[in-house]
Amino acid sequence: MHRVHRTRLRGRHKRSCYSCTMPKKRTWGADCMFPIRDENPTSSTAYVTIGLIVLNCLIFLLMAWGPIDENRFTWKYAYVPGELTDGQAAMAEHFREHPVVRQKHDQQGRPLFYRFTRPPQPVLELDNIAMQAAGAVPAWVNIFTCMFLHGGWMHLIGNMLYLWIFGNNIEDRLGPALFFVFYIATGLVGNLAHTFFDAGYVPLVGASGAISGVMGAYILLFPRTRILAVVPIGWYPMTVSLPAWVFLGIYFVLQNLYPASFGAGEGQVAYWAHIGGFVSGMALIFALPRRKAAVVTKPARAYDSADDADIVI
Repeated sequence: MHRVHRTRLRGRHKRSCYSCTMPKKRTWGADCMFPIRDENPTSSTAYVTIGLIVLNCLIFLLMAWGPIDENRFTWKYAYVPGELTDGQAAMAEHFREHPVVRQKHDQQGRPLFYRFTRPPQPVLELDNIAMQAAGAVPAWVNIFTCMFLHGGWMHLIGNMLYLWIFGNNIEDRLGPALFFVFYIATGLVGNLAHTFFDAGYVPLVGASGAISGVMGAYILLFPRTRILAVVPIGWYPMTVSLPAWVFLGIYFVLQNLYPASFGAGEGQVAYWAHIGGFVSGMALIFALPRRKAAVVTKPARAYDSADDADIVI
């Protein structure tokens, strides 16, 4: 985990940072199912999808090992919904009343804990860098820049896996320019949906509001396309071949709508950003002109998920 996840808010809004990410592993079963590939070849190279993946990876590597301060960079370019709704003055007042703290580290970078508490409690210190950087860039800019930030390796890998599997086919139907507009627009709607339901001062990072929009378009354009997915059962990675409408329906209903509606999910996952992106993707895909579906001849034994899967639905 990155340091931003160890930064805390005293008082209200104690969550450290929202990960606008594909759902994290919680239990064995459908809620931790993830895709490997789809049976949906494209007729053109998905340059924008590839470019977005490369850009997200480069920014993550720059944050992790670059010359910039990761904590400052994240707070500077992450999106704080309360800043958009209440203004920078209100956000500054909030941080004066509820200062940001983070876990203290020793000179070797190891986290410090109080020795004589059970369970061990972290040693906290004021995070002045976070409070200074939070208002450096306006919220109307950060609502876009946050789409290119990620809170850890698994956050990045999960988002980019979903983007590659589902994004190339939507780009194939929209074309590069319109796909980029579609991607940014659905990400914006997802972030606004999160703001409507939780306009607090917890920073939001992640690309999956936009990626959820891609998935919303996919379920309408390619509902019967087969998806090969992995469902970990204990230590065994069981593979399942199922239609896209089933896979994406599970993603939308069980992994996002249910936990968002009943408070059954993880506090650091921005479910409403996913939901807003998904619904806007379903709506926007019909508003934009699309290319005709190209007939692509599949090579022999390519995309043969029925043979690869343990279970075929």
